Amino acid sequence: MKRLEEYTQSEIKSLINHLRNYRRQGKPDALHQIRVDIKKIKAVLAAINGCLKGFKAHKNFVPFRNIFRKAGNIREPDVLARMLSRYNLDETVDELMPGNVKRSATAFKSDIPRFIEVVKKSTKKLVAFSKQVHHDDFSSYLVNKKKEVKSQLYPRPKIAMLHKVRKGIKEVVYLSGLEDNGNRREEKFYDEIQDVIGRWHDKRVLLDLLKNNGASGYRAQLRSINSECMSDKREIFRLASDYYKK
Repeated sequence: MKRLEEYTQSEIKSLINHLRNYRRQGKPDALHQIRVDIKKIKAVLAAINGCLKGFKAHKNFVPFRNIFRKAGNIREPDVLARMLSRYNLDETVDELMPGNVKRSATAFKSDIPRFIEVVKKSTKKLVAFSKQVHHDDFSSYLVNKKKEVKSQLYPRPKIAMLHKVRKGIKEVVYLSGLEDNGNRREEKFYDEIQDVIGRWHDKRVLLDLLKNNGASGYRAQLRSINSECMSDKREIFRLASDYYKK
């Protein structure tokens, strides 16, 4: 499939460029883009896996997973620090999360040349597999993925699976761009609901970290965060109901 082949090449090139950019400048945005690139590559792998017999998505994702996790170990404390500031919490990232972010960032930068070589080695193979995918099989895979997302959101969202559902939504969004039948209403729904799920998830992570570290002195803030989580859940229910009922 020509578009999938071009998309695969484009995302691998983007990942390499963002890795180089982070090594030069060390900016959080580049780190974020590295993770987005890998999520898009993972979506490609899932699509190939669903269309070609014998293809092993997990096996082909392992080299990218290592980069993704190490980038997350650096980025997640930055996200947490912003949330602590937002809720006027005096706890520090160092108190809540193990590990040294600066040391991790330095190690990540030194590993980037090796990461790039690993990515380059995967390029030819992934591009070759993406070329073998037939458009009809791809379209069928995407339709089934949308049905899977719907089953997890409607008639009642599965709260325990929301973070996983968000990953599925992002996969659909990434792959839908390769089709000609764009649906503005669908795009708007996916964008809105994944954003709310993301906000809800970040708050749940913060709550769990605070509770596990005995932050009982922040009862007012904890109540506020819990209240916002409930509001986010109601919004997720509303968005799913409004979209799928019509």
